[in-house]
Amino acid sequence: MVFESFAHVPVTEELLRHVWEGEPNGRQGGHRSGLGREGKTEFPEDWTLELVQLGIELTLAQPQWVKSAEHKITMFRQFAQVLIAVELKTKANELYFFTAYPMNGVGVYRNQRGIKVLLPLELPKWES
Repeated sequence: MVFESFAHVPVTEELLRHVWEGEPNGRQGGHRSGLGREGKTEFPEDWTLELVQLGIELTLAQPQWVKSAEHKITMFRQFAQVLIAVELKTKANELYFFTAYPMNGVGVYRNQRGIKVLLPLELPKWES
């Protein structure tokens, strides 16, 4: 299935910082390996910020799966053995980048009660 490209949505340095390092409150963003934020997934240990940016940009340009809700579009793409999710929000009929994170894949962990839980690659079953 072919979806619309969202490549026109800008990926700014501030948004990349949000995805990589997160917000000072410790609850939003922050998916860099080793941060250990509760409930958050982490990109593989060997991923750089540049690789994360490339994965986000490819997901925006050519999503493989798209889910749409009232004010949110979430798109997914497998990139380098990792399933990446990118969320866009709508405001005044314009799309803006909200967040991105690894869903699962080779080297992806979720922090649960102080334990790193490996999340093997599992692709969505939404195709029909």
